[in-house]
Amino acid sequence: MDYFEVLEVDKTTSQDDIKKAYRRLAAKYHPDRNKSDDAIERFQKIQESYAVISDPKQRKLYIEQEYTEVLNPRAFTESYWNRVLNT
Repeated sequence: MDYFEVLEVDKTTSQDDIKKAYRRLAAKYHPDRNKSDDAIERFQKIQESYAVISDPKQRKLYIEQEYTEVLNPRAFTESYWNRVLNT
């Protein structure tokens, strides 16, 4: 999952624009406002993406690790071994 793609921004976007994108998407997909089947899942992805991208340290680490999920060490390990074994 690409956190920048989820928030519909790119990696050079400013913190203020990231916050605006998060608020716009969170309002759009909040389960109390959006009754679609995937609203809860989408809202959770938006929150997770914002948690990583809004923190400068985590954002830098995320970019350095080629967009690997930094909140999930297992995902990092799996992606690392996939890259190593498939090269």
